[in-house]
Amino acid sequence: MESRLLVSALSLAFSSVTLAEAEWQNLFNGKDLTDWTVTVDTLPIGQDPERFVQVRDGSIHMYADTDPSKTVTFGIVTHKDSFSRFHLALEYRWMEKKFAPRKDALRDAGLLYHTSSPEKIWPPSVEYQIQEGDSGDLIFIGEAGFSWAHPQPDLAPPGQGDASLLPENGGILRKGGNYTYFGRFPEHDHAGWNRVDVIVHADERAEHILNGHTRVRLQQMQHLTGGALKEGKIALQFEAAEVQYRNIRIRELDAPLSPDKTLLSLSAVKDKPARSGTIRVKNPLDRPLQADLSIIGKDAAAFSASSSAVSVAPGETIEVDVHFRPTRGADRYSAGLRIGQADTGAFVILQGLGLAAFEGKNEPALQTIVHALGIPLDVGGSKLELDTKAKTIGQSIAVPYFQRAGEAPVKVTPVARFSPPGLEYFGIVKKGSTELKELAALAESKEVADAHQCLMPPWNKISNLEFTPGEEAFAFYFKAHQYTSFTDPELPTEAKIDHTARVYPVTQFQGREMKDAWLVGFEEAANGDYQDALFLIENVKPAP
Repeated sequence: MESRLLVSALSLAFSSVTLAEAEWQNLFNGKDLTDWTVTVDTLPIGQDPERFVQVRDGSIHMYADTDPSKTVTFGIVTHKDSFSRFHLALEYRWMEKKFAPRKDALRDAGLLYHTSSPEKIWPPSVEYQIQEGDSGDLIFIGEAGFSWAHPQPDLAPPGQGDASLLPENGGILRKGGNYTYFGRFPEHDHAGWNRVDVIVHADERAEHILNGHTRVRLQQMQHLTGGALKEGKIALQFEAAEVQYRNIRIRELDAPLSPDKTLLSLSAVKDKPARSGTIRVKNPLDRPLQADLSIIGKDAAAFSASSSAVSVAPGETIEVDVHFRPTRGADRYSAGLRIGQADTGAFVILQGLGLAAFEGKNEPALQTIVHALGIPLDVGGSKLELDTKAKTIGQSIAVPYFQRAGEAPVKVTPVARFSPPGLEYFGIVKKGSTELKELAALAESKEVADAHQCLMPPWNKISNLEFTPGEEAFAFYFKAHQYTSFTDPELPTEAKIDHTARVYPVTQFQGREMKDAWLVGFEEAANGDYQDALFLIENVKPAP
């Protein structure tokens, strides 16, 4: 029997990350501004007649000799090289002087990466905010990407920016761009020197770390004008507050461990059998990579993980099994699984839906479900029962009929089912017809544990559903215990409600960017929860 290495949150959870300490190169020599260029607002690049930027005592010192009674100009210093995958570290500390026009404001500066247009003092970039009480926050300056918002902003700490929360602590996915500020995290800066670490993997993901504490995670960085934001220069801001930067070092990175999913959604009913999840992790390099497991976050104790190895051989793949058991009743649970080291490994967000019992009022609301699936979407309300009369609710769209969007088959994935047990049937109806064409059925709980009150419910007798429709437009249907639900509300049904299905566009699912994808939720009773069966449909578009 294959032995497996088990990690439980109780034994291996940690609050700060392990950082590799090899192959570093200095970006700042501690003596002068070799390889750095100063840009002062309104002046040509490279000109600093007021000597706002100097090198003193082994640090880049902003406003060292500037009279505190003066009104000053803002600026940046930019390194000459561009970087894509890297771990950057530096130290900063605030000095005494503050200047107009921010003499009465918080001391503010910043670290910019993936920077372009260094002739501007706020060039398109991603900013690691450096500000009193708010260091480590995230600002997209003229660029875009995804991070995580606080689901209950009123409970967030005071501070700057929009209320945000790490995904392992319950944050929900949100797209930001063009000066979106993800902030209001707990403070981890202090008087004296502070340690900044930024781990960036091209456009894929980044992590902001302050004094050993992860402050921000982000992913899928993009240009506002289109395309992936994969690389750029490093820049340091000065904004009317005396600040020093030192020990500026970088370690360029190869591609890290690659998991087949970056968000894993699990569910369990209290004291009932539940299915686990599997993550396949590949090493893309020609050398082994560390793959030990650790679980962190708000609900770390509700998850456990096991693997057959603590390292991954070159080009090989290992499997990590993840188990979920609710520890605090019915709710959405959040944690994070780190596989290997922070800068060379992988990080998978863990989402669990815990239920106290089967069916009825015990079921989760559709909004809670889409959050647990990593879909940034307003479904039209946070309660279990939603509006069944309105043509659309939240971000839903009235799409009665679809057609194939590309040459590939149409793919259908059941992503949630909260309905009575038994076989339930899914299929299509061609436009202009009432004939049901069955494609598959959802499994019976007698055959598969927890098949009817769960996330990612299984099909009956098949593992995947793909089909190639003809040229005709088609609606989707779901045949359950009480009646048949349709995406076209005009098709004949015995339902007593106006709308038995809701259709939503999907741009993200479990960490993957989606195109021509839709979430279709069916209501087979009358309360309007639209999660009796929930399907992700790929490679379709609304029919004209």
